[in-house]
Amino acid sequence: MVSALATGSAAEDRRDAFGRLASAELAASYRLAARILGDRCDAEDAVNEAILRAWCAFDGLREPDSFRPWLAQIVVNVCRNILERRRTVQIGPLGDLDPQGADPFESGLARDTVGRAIDRLSPEQRIVVVLRYWNDLRVDEIARLVGVPSGTVKWRLHAACARLRNELAGSAREETQ
Repeated sequence: MVSALATGSAAEDRRDAFGRLASAELAASYRLAARILGDRCDAEDAVNEAILRAWCAFDGLREPDSFRPWLAQIVVNVCRNILERRRTVQIGPLGDLDPQGADPFESGLARDTVGRAIDRLSPEQRIVVVLRYWNDLRVDEIARLVGVPSGTVKWRLHAACARLRNELAGSAREETQ
């Protein structure tokens, strides 16, 4: 009976610790997902899935101090999966249907030339661009989050910036004509 109580207490402590850590990172996780995905609903779905995955894997986290980058890595991976699914499934526009009101981030990004150009990047390029230029992470930090060598991150950033430069130059030429 005593061991059952001790186990229950440990489970409650684990749940409470996870709740505190996850709550502290919820807003940052949503911002990261929204920047990568450019869509409010997809960002909410991504964060929900990431929190669930983190909860299921929480026992494997050895250092609670590393929760923030660990969760960010999970969010990035979930976002990558969503971006990959977008390539295979295309849903038509919903027109004026907006059941929850306008999202200024979503509408601003959709109208913005840079946002449209970022939408056309590959998932790998888009992720590193967002982590570098919106989250202001260093290349080595991005490499750890994404799980690739630093050289690969540098190459993806270089390729993404070159593609963005070409797309934006093309957009500028179209506007002047």
